[in-house]
Amino acid sequence: MILTDPVANGRTTFFLGGPPSWAKDSPVPLMLSVNALARYRSRGERFPSARCLWALDSAGFSQIGRHGEFLLDPDEYGGMVYRLMDDFGAPPVFASVQDWMTEPQILARSGFGLRRHQEFTVDSYLYLTEQFGQAPWIPILQGQSVEDYVEHCRMYERAGVDLAQAFRVGVGSVCRRQGTRATGHILATLAGRGYALHGFGIKSDGLDRHGHHLVSADSYAWSAGARRQHPAGRLRAPKCRLPQLPRLRDGLARCGDREAEDSEAAHAGPVTPPWRRRSGSVIQEPARGQAAADLTGSHH
Repeated sequence: MILTDPVANGRTTFFLGGPPSWAKDSPVPLMLSVNALARYRSRGERFPSARCLWALDSAGFSQIGRHGEFLLDPDEYGGMVYRLMDDFGAPPVFASVQDWMTEPQILARSGFGLRRHQEFTVDSYLYLTEQFGQAPWIPILQGQSVEDYVEHCRMYERAGVDLAQAFRVGVGSVCRRQGTRATGHILATLAGRGYALHGFGIKSDGLDRHGHHLVSADSYAWSAGARRQHPAGRLRAPKCRLPQLPRLRDGLARCGDREAEDSEAAHAGPVTPPWRRRSGSVIQEPARGQAAADLTGSHH
């Protein structure tokens, strides 16, 4: 059972993308998508009991890429995270806000420009931290150029958010160019500002080149082959012996030790659940209608 964040040892934590059923006995930390977790919610089923370290992804790339927007409104999303904190066995190390990616195809699908996507992401962080303040939300930076990411930092600063004090700062819109010098420049610039960075979608190429800038990273590509070979829900993490795991450990070993502060905030402990008092039907009733069908049919 893994319930202590390795960041305390100054190492890069890698979250393996996988289905929620793996959380019962995964030998490694997991990144779980809200799309997959929504299937339990919509069917009224009990969640698995997590016995490993895990984090939550908002599934923004798949939802905005397919629908031009998020399928859960902020209150539904925040309420679902509170329910997970109460019912999933262990709270997440962190939960992604509803961040808006800035890849050209995502901008084309939403119809908004890059700056608007950055504004929407800041707005999501401000709203969720105010209305669902006991969840471990992390601010997320989006952009294309270094200048874009620095401007996004300034947006947070103007909103009163000190990113250097956040226990994680997510970096999005880099997964498809993770092995490039441009991404290295982006991550080096943000790490140089004192941010504890999580790289979304960073796998072997990115870890090899840029892992020393990251507190943590995740990728669904590590487990994609195993998930394609086994029907959903029937693949148990310890049994399948994912071929990627030795490579994962090797990649993290090459990242080396980093001088990182031991932060207890990086791994939330048990929390008294006031969210049940304020969230009401948002967390107790399954999603209904076409939005629910679209959500449960989506993938990260």
